[in-house]
Amino acid sequence: MENIFDTHAHYTDRRFDADRDAALASQRENGVALALCCGSDLPDSEQALILARQYPWITAACGIHPHEASGAGAHALEELRALLQDPRCVAVGEIGLDYHYDFSPREAQRDCFRRQMALALELDMPVVVHDREAHEDTLQILRVYPVLGEIRCFSGSADCAREILKQD
Repeated sequence: MENIFDTHAHYTDRRFDADRDAALASQRENGVALALCCGSDLPDSEQALILARQYPWITAACGIHPHEASGAGAHALEELRALLQDPRCVAVGEIGLDYHYDFSPREAQRDCFRRQMALALELDMPVVVHDREAHEDTLQILRVYPVLGEIRCFSGSADCAREILKQD
């Protein structure tokens, strides 16, 4: 049987509500050895942790997605810090910038992204970065906060990808 690592999932999404337990239980027999369930805001991150505690092959990433950045007040970072202390949480995510939809103002996205990157650096945790049509700003922030992780939802050029890969 294959050993599949699902590096990015949103099992907390309401679209799983009808059959979440059955879908997750079937993963093991279908070769999934490890899965990362990413949060998109604080309540969603809490739910990702609940799933990670329930299913031993699931780990959680806790963070505030750029779509939710405008709702991330000063208290959010401390609440996030508490979630990141959970041993089932292995990364800060999903965080980053999304200039395609702009569900949150760009400055709010950049501020929220910076604060979460600083927290990841402080806690020595990897990140799950969302970069949709925000490549230059994403790269600028990655240069300031040298944190390991994955870039997803990336629509940039090969040259931009090479620049990201140069970051330590």
